[in-house]
Amino acid sequence: MDLRQLRYYIQIVELGSISSAAQALHVAQPSLSQHVANLENELGTALFLRRHNGVQATEAGEVLYRHAKTVLRQVDETRAAVKAQRDTPAGQVTVGLPTSTSRVLAIPLMRAVAMRYPGVRLKLVERSTAELAEAVAAQKADLGICVEVRPHAGMHITHVLDEEIMLVARSDHPGRGPISMEELVELPLVLPGFPNSVRVLYEQALARGGLPLRLVAETASTSISLAAVAAGIGYALQPWSATRGWGTDEANDFVLRSLAPTPLFRRMSLCMSHSASMSRTCQIVGQTLLALMSELISTGAWQGVRPVVTAPAKGVAVGENK
Repeated sequence: MDLRQLRYYIQIVELGSISSAAQALHVAQPSLSQHVANLENELGTALFLRRHNGVQATEAGEVLYRHAKTVLRQVDETRAAVKAQRDTPAGQVTVGLPTSTSRVLAIPLMRAVAMRYPGVRLKLVERSTAELAEAVAAQKADLGICVEVRPHAGMHITHVLDEEIMLVARSDHPGRGPISMEELVELPLVLPGFPNSVRVLYEQALARGGLPLRLVAETASTSISLAAVAAGIGYALQPWSATRGWGTDEANDFVLRSLAPTPLFRRMSLCMSHSASMSRTCQIVGQTLLALMSELISTGAWQGVRPVVTAPAKGVAVGENK
């Protein structure tokens, strides 16, 4: 087993196809298949389930994937430190963000990391709230801002803030201030489908009040839901962050109204994969994320949120020495 084989293996797992990995790696497919066969022979177990549309890692293959990610990350960080002749953070860190959160956090994070840690290369990915925790737990992302996440053995969780979900209406909407659930159910809504956190929390609130659901459309896209609001098609339920950067005069594009009598909040947490928790570079990026989120809240640059002061829900805190 060598580092090249591990890199090849990781690419196959993440693309779910030997042929796709061969194209991405610029390696002949028969050669790549032989590397897989050599690994399986050496380890004495099957690493993939072959399917008509690609391959899927077996349980043993998932174990190898997690360890391979850790080994290659440590090698990359060691190489970078030796080249710089000092032990500075270096290497790639993949950070997953919900679309709404990325509108307030992505650019400040990129700027902070570039200024403080020039050897670190961020890879920012937007995913739905339902997909983010799964990606981190599966080691497909190093860090993620996850929503309503549950404890998982594959990652460490630090609860950070509660974000309010509000009614989003056009600027010509006549109402202002909180809106009751009874009023809200009379409005045509454009909502994400299950298992998006906004949809789950809203339907739970409806169930508590014995109220009906009225939809005009479903979409997983924040941009589409806000476009529908701007076009007068319906109303959306989104956090304040989702409306940032929309249009040319973002302060006047939408009216946001809290739900009454009990506002809806979703818990947002910083999650770090098990392999990333052993990386000093990932820990530093995690610390930077936490500090940045705290700063955005305290300065009012991120509205509609309240900080959470709790111990990590699983494992060690981000950046804790081990």
